[in-house]
Amino acid sequence: MTGRFRVRMLRPTAVTWAAIAAIAIVIGGCAGFLLGRYASLPSILPVRFNRVDRPIGWQYKTYPRVFMPVFVQITLTLILGTIGSLLMSRSQPVDDDTLLDGGFAHAGSPASLAAGDMAAAVAAEAIALFALIWVSFQAYAALALVTMWNRGRGDLGYWYTLAIIAGIVLSIVVAVRAQLRLGRPAPRPFVAEHWRFGQLYRNPDDPALFVPTRDGARWTLNFGRPVAAALIGICVLLGIVAPATILHLLLR
Repeated sequence: MTGRFRVRMLRPTAVTWAAIAAIAIVIGGCAGFLLGRYASLPSILPVRFNRVDRPIGWQYKTYPRVFMPVFVQITLTLILGTIGSLLMSRSQPVDDDTLLDGGFAHAGSPASLAAGDMAAAVAAEAIALFALIWVSFQAYAALALVTMWNRGRGDLGYWYTLAIIAGIVLSIVVAVRAQLRLGRPAPRPFVAEHWRFGQLYRNPDDPALFVPTRDGARWTLNFGRPVAAALIGICVLLGIVAPATILHLLLR
């Protein structure tokens, strides 16, 4: 061992690659649909409606406004893609004999590290599927918006509500599937100085990002790695900052 480290990426699963390809197709199809319908849209778009769905507010038709669903798709893809990439990144000692097939096993390292790599791959796969679900929902939202603008009524349609419900249900299915694939990890020997507040694992010398909780009931992050803090920050960005920014742009 030389004492030097390099960043390597775990190999994504086949499902992850398929989800990435599908996301690219959906975004391209949505952009093409909006571009093809742009000329037929009214020059002033109804954007606010009263209780009986009559328009009471309008905005001029612009490309940024019409293509907002595509911008949301791209934002979701970039943020969730960044999360997936962080999950799949590893700080690896520089040693040509360290890596084995796909990065899921490591010569001379504990089996728990390989299990953590597999957990990261499963989590990244779930993130890719989440992205596909909600990118696809935005594609349907684009269709619903075009229909609403052409009709001049504030009703996105019955199918829009069903699409939201379907997205939530599919997201739950993906989460349950990932949990079943992760399984119950084997607990590690307890080292008191590696745990903060009883439950937060922090060990900068441990290259694993995913580690078992103290009781081995589930997985947790190794907050001794900067990637863990980056993941938390991005999740806050996705959950708070991004929706607020999008809402501000829509109401300008």
